[in-house]
Amino acid sequence: MLQGGYMDSSVWDKALKILQYDPNIDIVTYESILSKMTVGHSDDIQLVLEARDEYSLSIVKSQKLGKTIENAIKLVNGDKPCAVNFILKGDNKALNSTVIGTTKSHNENKSKIVTSTGLNGEYTFANFVVGDCNRFAHASAVSVSQKPGQKQRNPFFLWGNSGLGKTHLMKAIGNAILENNPDKKVIYTTCEAFTNAFVNTIGKQNYTEFRNKYRSVDVLLIDDIQFLIGKEGVQTEFFNTFEALIESGKQIVITCDKAPSNLTQLDNRLTSRFQDGIMFDVQPPDFETRKAIFLSKVENENLPLSDEIIDYVCENVTTNIRQLNGAFNTISSYVTLANGELTLDDVQKILLPIIQPNKKKYLTPDMVISAVSNYYDLTPDKLTSKLRSAEISKARNVAMFICRDYLELKYEKIGQLFGGRKHTTVMHGCDNVDEDPEIKKEAEAIYKSIV
Repeated sequence: MLQGGYMDSSVWDKALKILQYDPNIDIVTYESILSKMTVGHSDDIQLVLEARDEYSLSIVKSQKLGKTIENAIKLVNGDKPCAVNFILKGDNKALNSTVIGTTKSHNENKSKIVTSTGLNGEYTFANFVVGDCNRFAHASAVSVSQKPGQKQRNPFFLWGNSGLGKTHLMKAIGNAILENNPDKKVIYTTCEAFTNAFVNTIGKQNYTEFRNKYRSVDVLLIDDIQFLIGKEGVQTEFFNTFEALIESGKQIVITCDKAPSNLTQLDNRLTSRFQDGIMFDVQPPDFETRKAIFLSKVENENLPLSDEIIDYVCENVTTNIRQLNGAFNTISSYVTLANGELTLDDVQKILLPIIQPNKKKYLTPDMVISAVSNYYDLTPDKLTSKLRSAEISKARNVAMFICRDYLELKYEKIGQLFGGRKHTTVMHGCDNVDEDPEIKKEAEAIYKSIV
């Protein structure tokens, strides 16, 4: 018998409890047929149920009862798509044929989805690592995927530098919508591909086909909208497409390398429309987020890397997630060549092309708190405590100042780090350092000692 391993093996048991109380199923059918059925195979896309005899098989295969069973399984399985098939118990040939056929059909449909939507299953919310740098963008993206087309979040505009996860979030929205609503028409495209398609349309003078493709969707995901700059004809076409979709209550998701207000070379009509929905700036990943991403990769590959190596990489590879992925792939290749015996010195040499020797060391708030505490001969916990003596307040203000001016943390984040203080308290403390030349010199000296 084939073995599954993805779908919860108790799905059928739970479905039976629902069927037991279904008013359309009589007690004889339930006790003599349904309760006697067993699971022949289960995985993440299908459930094969075995009937004990030909008569039972014919009954459950009837359109009405079969649909009732499928609905019960769908309810238990959280509305996730699942093919339900019925075979005769002991018919291994039918079992193999059913499993292989369903898997093949699923893969073909998946291939069609990739071709027609531009999406694949690689980018999901499940494998997106959430940190302070992207927490609100992620939460709003999930909300958009649950209720696409909602006026308050349409368009959904993500902006930030390359490699920060904007495309991941965008594609995760599309994949989540398709998972929950397979009938929705979703298209992912880059702005460059949209432009090329429009130019090709001009050559063929076939505007109807182009417009039908992009204006008949339920969700349009368009990457790197800054590519429209300097292309007046394409801007007009996109504006009209944008208007048609918004008026129809269809969802638009856009990514860009700049905030809408900074797209000064773009048609004002577009930039004003972009600001009519919801916008999020995706920031470079902080140390904690980079470490979470890197650790997930280490665990997936089961790489024997020391904590020292992991911290070194995550402290020094700071630009974006793509660079972090590149560092991981490089180290992974060397681990194979070195039979898993890599030292920190080895990693430092390997990553020289990524981490320049003169590059400043990446600082974390904990490193700042530790350095400031040592300088003023205090214990670190006092800086985050509620104590407000002059000595402790001064040290705390210096630490908060360094976090603001050198780590570029926001007041709210600094407040969280220092005992849950209000942003106005943090602002006042930093201003005290800024306004006192002597204390500011001490802050600068502390900073220089740890970079």
